Amino acid sequence: MDFFNPIFEALISIMQSKTRSILAGFGVAWGIFILIILLGTGKGFQHGIFQLFNSFAKKSIWIYGGQSSDNKLNTSTHQILFDKTDIHIIKKRFNEIEFISPELFYGGNALATNHQNLAYPQIKGVLPDYFNVKIIKPDEGRLLNILDNKEYRRVALVGRHISDMLFPNENSLGKSININGTYFSIIGIIEKGSLFSQNEQNVIYVPENTFVDCFNQGREYNAFILTLTKFANASNFENEIKKFLGRRKGFDISDKKAIFIVNFDNQVQAFENLFKGINSFLWFIGLCLLLSGIVGISNIMLVIVKERTFEIGIRKAIGAKSKSIIWMIINESIAITSIAGAIGLLVGVIFINLLNWALALFFNTKDSLFTYAIIDFPTIIFSLVILIFSGVFAGYWPAIMASNITPVEAIRFESR
Repeated sequence: MDFFNPIFEALISIMQSKTRSILAGFGVAWGIFILIILLGTGKGFQHGIFQLFNSFAKKSIWIYGGQSSDNKLNTSTHQILFDKTDIHIIKKRFNEIEFISPELFYGGNALATNHQNLAYPQIKGVLPDYFNVKIIKPDEGRLLNILDNKEYRRVALVGRHISDMLFPNENSLGKSININGTYFSIIGIIEKGSLFSQNEQNVIYVPENTFVDCFNQGREYNAFILTLTKFANASNFENEIKKFLGRRKGFDISDKKAIFIVNFDNQVQAFENLFKGINSFLWFIGLCLLLSGIVGISNIMLVIVKERTFEIGIRKAIGAKSKSIIWMIINESIAITSIAGAIGLLVGVIFINLLNWALALFFNTKDSLFTYAIIDFPTIIFSLVILIFSGVFAGYWPAIMASNITPVEAIRFESR
């Protein structure tokens, strides 16, 4: 019972001065509410960004050929291109490569038709490994496979937008389309996916061998993509592949225009560092608002101490120790802070849930950078710990002042 007496005493004091307690706690409630909103929306935005990265496999690398100088005087240049032999040798040379595929582009304007319906898609020739690097999922049908490439099959994986243009009133799966004079059978339709994969809606994928055979293009190309095994070091591999290609293609590895390497791991790490900074900033803003509320409570507690000077003097006159006076004031401060903070926390969580409900009801969050706000359990626990320490901090100096009051001062204060 001794444990609960200080709590009951603090609550009774709060109830006796409701208006004062509400005004004192509003700043803390508002501060914790804003902190929850900032952290929830910040984590939601972070989740949305990294969800977009799901369109690419982890440890994936894009390599593009550029223009290389033939000598140190840069008097002439040559284009860096790759071929089937290069891909085969690279795959055999580097054991850490899990999947690898060229990315062949149709040069010029490609025309796809179905009777009177026509479209101007981007045509790409790829190996089946391509879809293990760039994560593309079929909404209907299937992806390209090894036999499609080995047997030079005239099959195509088309984007949903192209499918709707060529077959506006019917299902295109299994139907034939004419691409620059060659007929291809549609074996799959790409799902819409995330924001990063929207360009795939205007693409038609065909097997690499079929691409070369039908369009007489792609024997040399300037891009290939790959993904590394789980435990491979992407940065080390990037340096090694650049040295290898420099020797094979005859360019100086210090020539920044020779090849361009996009390391997915580096992009993810850059965003992770960015969000660490953003989260730190959001915590700073929220805690500053919370601090303003704590200062407000501290000022109110000073007023409380002044108003209860006579009471505190009487307590000390009948034997109350300074320590008990200090804890009396701190307990009241903690009670006001905790109750106000809990209200702010509860309202913040309710607001986050209402926001998520509205997003799910009125917006297509799949293609959005902001999917939904997130409040994790550690954040709530940490916020409650902050509230308790805030109450101690807010009541400490008023409590020290109260403990220094003597019975004589209390009598003088009452006689004024």
